[in-house]
Amino acid sequence: MSPRPSSLHVVVLKAERLYGELICERIRSHWRQAQVQVFQRGLEALRTMQSRVPDLLVVGVRISDMDGLEHLEPFVGRDLPILIVTSCKDERSFALLRAVRYDGIYDASAEGMDNFSSALEQALNHCTYVSPTFLSLINPPEDGAAIRLTETEQRVLSIIGEGADDQEAAARFGLSTHTINTHRKKIMSKLHVHQKGELIRYALHKGYVHFTSDKIYRPGFQRCLDHGNGKGNGTSNT
Repeated sequence: MSPRPSSLHVVVLKAERLYGELICERIRSHWRQAQVQVFQRGLEALRTMQSRVPDLLVVGVRISDMDGLEHLEPFVGRDLPILIVTSCKDERSFALLRAVRYDGIYDASAEGMDNFSSALEQALNHCTYVSPTFLSLINPPEDGAAIRLTETEQRVLSIIGEGADDQEAAARFGLSTHTINTHRKKIMSKLHVHQKGELIRYALHKGYVHFTSDKIYRPGFQRCLDHGNGKGNGTSNT
């Protein structure tokens, strides 16, 4: 039995418009009288929720105008039910997820929409739902080398991960190439890698940089990296 079917208010925040609309349709098919609002930008969704807190928040991991999981941070100490819908399986994203609160995490790529209604119900009632594909990722790694990287080193790693050389990285940071070179060597030492190609693969595999067809995302560091260029929208054009 669905709780409060006649007055349920759900906010969906997904960067991909079509994906967000699909989720919206699934929610309305499950709770036919629900009011569902769909947003692509985190700031717009947060402003709306300040005036009216929804009964359920369905949200993605990568939101273009937010750093990392900044869109979830306001609800860490609150009782709002949160269902995360994502296919991201990189370690960086899950390291960020460990610092926030949520009631369910759903892998639509693996599960399709077959179990989505169940995930909605469980999240709404604070009964944790975790897709089987995420079970091995939700716990902290026993020995995550990236944990030992400083924030500056992680930001340098995110730039190197897109293929930038020391000179390009130095220009982005406003630092000398010598300083960038020093950071890179420390990173490689901590991660026990010996070639720049290995470092790039590590950055991609661990989620420090994520390529899409038209953008580059650097989870958690985008605003810091782009501040000097007058950007701040969470993306970089390729």
